[in-house]
Amino acid sequence: MRTLLCVLLLLGLAFAVNAQNDTCPSLCTCAFHGRSNGKGLRTVLCKNPSLTAIPVNLPSDTVKFRLERTSVSRIFRGAFSTLPGLVYLWLTYNSITIVHPRSFTNLTFLHELRLDGNLLSTFPWEALRDTPRLRTLGLHNNRLSRVPPQAARFLGNITYLDLSSNRLSTLPNELTTLWPLTTQSEPQRSMVLGLQDNPWLCDCRLSILLDISKAPESSLVLLDRFLTCIGPPDLAGVPFQSVDLPRCRRPSVLTSSTKVTTLLGSNVLLRCDARGYPTPALIWIKSARPKLYNTACCRQIENVENEKLPRKLPSFVQESPRKGLRWSVISLNGISYKDAGEYRCRAQNMAGTSEAIISLNVVGVINGNSVSKKTAAPKSPLKQPPFERKPSQRLKMTPSLFPKNVTGGLLSPPKRILTTPKANRNKMKRDRTGRQSLPQS
Repeated sequence: MRTLLCVLLLLGLAFAVNAQNDTCPSLCTCAFHGRSNGKGLRTVLCKNPSLTAIPVNLPSDTVKFRLERTSVSRIFRGAFSTLPGLVYLWLTYNSITIVHPRSFTNLTFLHELRLDGNLLSTFPWEALRDTPRLRTLGLHNNRLSRVPPQAARFLGNITYLDLSSNRLSTLPNELTTLWPLTTQSEPQRSMVLGLQDNPWLCDCRLSILLDISKAPESSLVLLDRFLTCIGPPDLAGVPFQSVDLPRCRRPSVLTSSTKVTTLLGSNVLLRCDARGYPTPALIWIKSARPKLYNTACCRQIENVENEKLPRKLPSFVQESPRKGLRWSVISLNGISYKDAGEYRCRAQNMAGTSEAIISLNVVGVINGNSVSKKTAAPKSPLKQPPFERKPSQRLKMTPSLFPKNVTGGLLSPPKRILTTPKANRNKMKRDRTGRQSLPQS
């Protein structure tokens, strides 16, 4: 008796689980589509304006799920993780503004994803990592204004991509490289691309796309070949097929020297030259501190370690002598130890970014010994012995030691004052005159 009750209980549980699995969510309709092998494919359609969230009790054997014209605004993480066999996912003409990067987890068999007619201004391209078998992606009639370069990493298996009726003005070069020109020796699979009804800015970023679309053996098929440019002004309204655009060239940067050594207190000019199309813009960045071997010395002189890096240098000169070429010079005056380090000249245009590095080394007369003397405790001055003149030593009087008179000359030595009587003076004068008149022997 107990055995019979257990069997009946198990059958009841199985029936309840099966009934729950076959139950269609409220506000939705479910249908089976027969196949040649007698098995059915379940399709679930939720089409009700009062629906504000994706139903959580979707049948696990759902193969196609359609969510249309509802008030759903967000697709949360793992929203379809209970549908491992889902192949077709249509989320069209709702109010979706946000799609979580992990919304499509566990959808390894998903083949077609459509998000047409929503309010998406951005799309999480990295979410496609969870859909390795995806071939069709529809983003028609949204608000996308750009496709980032990293999106190309997740679109390698896509054969149908609809970006029409958005706000795109250009496409990254990384995306256009996914559709190389077809050759007879290496045929490529076809790629269907929808680009119409976007405000395209016809510059060199679209040159590869235009060349591919014009090629007679192209693997790229445009849904609408009659695309027009909205800018620049000289190409406004011109069809794609009538436009010839030059290729973008990524900048290349050259410097006259990669290592510069200069004296403390001197002036230095650092220069770099950049080539590319369009003409690149240049900026200077100090990116690294100097490599100080005598850190105790220089840290006491200047606060080298307190400098915040990297930082842009505000003042420099740049000129463009012709299209596709630009040079720049930065002047460093009164070099100090703080100016030493690594300087980067960065060039950028719409094709990419490149940079060159200059290492500046500063040498000078300041050393650790001189600094340590200043920081040491002051010593008492040594007493000098008194000056004693030897008997045979005579003092030398130099003219520069005599005081100067008002006119700038030297004063004559002081005259000797005679105090002898006048009679004696006359006698001495007569004696000198007599000696001078004597004949020389």
